[in-house]
Amino acid sequence: MTKIKSRQKMGWLALGFHWTMLVCTIGLWTPVYLAARRRRVTVTHVPDGYQGPVPFRR
Repeated sequence: MTKIKSRQKMGWLALGFHWTMLVCTIGLWTPVYLAARRRRVTVTHVPDGYQGPVPFRR
């Protein structure tokens, strides 16, 4: 036996609430992501007496 499933469109109130929660959640997690990205540091060890080009430093 075949089952037919259909969806109804979200109402404007539910749709507005849904998008507001998405935007607020992204806004809350953005500083956390940026702080974690800043925390990642690469350390390059340069041996004593090295005469080549100096690695780029930000």
